[in-house]
Amino acid sequence: MKVVKVRTKRKLKICPVFFSRDGSIAELPSCYLKAKSETNRHPLSVILLYADHIKSFCEYLERLDIYRGYCIDDILCGISRSVISTYLVLLKGQGCEASYVRLRETIIRGMFTWLASGEGGRVRKSSGFENTKLDTPKPKRKRPRYVTQVQVCKLLEGMYWESQRCAVHTLYDLGLRVSELVRVTKDDIDELEHLPAELAYLPLMVRGSKGSAGEIKERTVIITRAVYARIKKYHSSPRYRFASYKGVKPAFLNTHDRPMTIKGIQKLIADAARRVGFKSKTVSPHRLRHGTALTFLTGELGDDHVQKLMLIKEQFGHELISTTNIYAGVSPVLFLDELGARYVKPRYLEAKKIYEATYLSRSKEKR
Repeated sequence: MKVVKVRTKRKLKICPVFFSRDGSIAELPSCYLKAKSETNRHPLSVILLYADHIKSFCEYLERLDIYRGYCIDDILCGISRSVISTYLVLLKGQGCEASYVRLRETIIRGMFTWLASGEGGRVRKSSGFENTKLDTPKPKRKRPRYVTQVQVCKLLEGMYWESQRCAVHTLYDLGLRVSELVRVTKDDIDELEHLPAELAYLPLMVRGSKGSAGEIKERTVIITRAVYARIKKYHSSPRYRFASYKGVKPAFLNTHDRPMTIKGIQKLIADAARRVGFKSKTVSPHRLRHGTALTFLTGELGDDHVQKLMLIKEQFGHELISTTNIYAGVSPVLFLDELGARYVKPRYLEAKKIYEATYLSRSKEKR
């Protein structure tokens, strides 16, 4: 089974096309992904994810002796639910995580439901999933793992360049996804210059991910004065000012004076974490995001727990408050000092401490 990406005529979107081992087009899975692509509800990355899971399932079917000599379209029209259940048990036996197996079953169910629908030509009499629960259990939602100010300082100290430290500190201060950080531009930062100098927090516009069909969704987030000052100082450095760049200049450049990439940021965080002795997966971009949520929960912004959760929701760009509720288990009433007084740690002071502890002058950068 081979997958090739082509453009559809209707909306000029890239869509995967399946080819069987004999070189013929597997029409049913190809048409299913084409239909999902043209709904304009899913970004290309999701369509490719669907294609990868469907490809693995189809390859499994082609390897079965009972279907030897049959094309994949005929197999998909005739197999029963029990074949799918056996396949899922096989995945579990291979050591796949429960959430991964659940995702694959969900994708397979979507395809079979479409094949039994009018849009899919009713090539199947039934999907096999009518009024039936999925075989795989719903995975338990993992509780967030937070990072602290001390861990963030330790992580930044493992980076050799101020451009890297500044970018990751911004990632932590704003609670951004990595894909959102790389979209921040110098113009976005410069727009904050006219705001009063005494403000501890500034409103920054970012281009968020997770929009409909992968489209960019703008939102306003809070940036602390200390991180804003750190970015401006980085922008005033000769290395950044004289870096030649055509078009809108990104807020952060890598060590080769090119725009930072998602994979590049993920790698520099992983390398720095390993360098300073963190265990695997102790610190990651998403855990930095959880750490940002903790600064809101322990910070001075918001009068009560509900207001703090709403601030996190807006800062993180969550569509639903139910997504933000993973942080509801950490109530501000838990943060008391030894005398029982409420423990409040202003976010702007924490950002200032991190800045002062981890700022790397040009003379100390790695050559």
